[in-house]
Amino acid sequence: KYALVYTLFVIYVLCTSCERQNKISLPTDSIKSETNDAVTSYGPSSAVRTIKQDRKGNIWITSWEGVFLYDGKSFTNITSKISSARFFSLLEDRNGNFWFGSIGSGVYYYDGNSLPTGQAGIQNFTTKDGLLNNDVVSIYEDKNGDIWFGVFGGASRYDGKFFRNYVLDGNVMYEDRTGKTFPDRPPYEVTSIIEDKTGKFWFSTRGNTFIYDGKTFSVF
Repeated sequence: KYALVYTLFVIYVLCTSCERQNKISLPTDSIKSETNDAVTSYGPSSAVRTIKQDRKGNIWITSWEGVFLYDGKSFTNITSKISSARFFSLLEDRNGNFWFGSIGSGVYYYDGNSLPTGQAGIQNFTTKDGLLNNDVVSIYEDKNGDIWFGVFGGASRYDGKFFRNYVLDGNVMYEDRTGKTFPDRPPYEVTSIIEDKTGKFWFSTRGNTFIYDGKTFSVF
């Protein structure tokens, strides 16, 4: 009887040990903090909107408490010294730069090379710079490398120098070249953007889905 119990115990220990060894560990090749208070053993405790893995294997989280980076060991609040805004969307572009979309404070550009402190290492774009609206709910990079922002009131396209804005007005969507921006929150928003194989852009909203062929918008 005792031999059977002992044998089962040994099998249990061996199986448990194997399971531990087979667990995948995330890479630790990531940004290291320059300030101790930005690094914690826990992540955000309130609303999380986006979770993505970067090309190095690190996990990025946008939340109401900021943008968190998880390297497999600890969490770093990347935006703790920059902004108290609620963050919603996230993109790593083809060059390894990061874009963080916020609610009320526009979009933040981060080169990903070092932990930003104050205004060093990060740049903020708002309606003052030509962004259509400061509530940024989605971010997308197209085949040309332009960055698109889905915002309340429509969408903005950034080519590295200037913004081109596309206004959503109920059942229609159109390009605006007058420099119009929305300091307040309009009733409509672009929640997602993709470019298909033919080069057409698709915009999802709370109402219609729009297709843009580079010249005109149509309702799908």
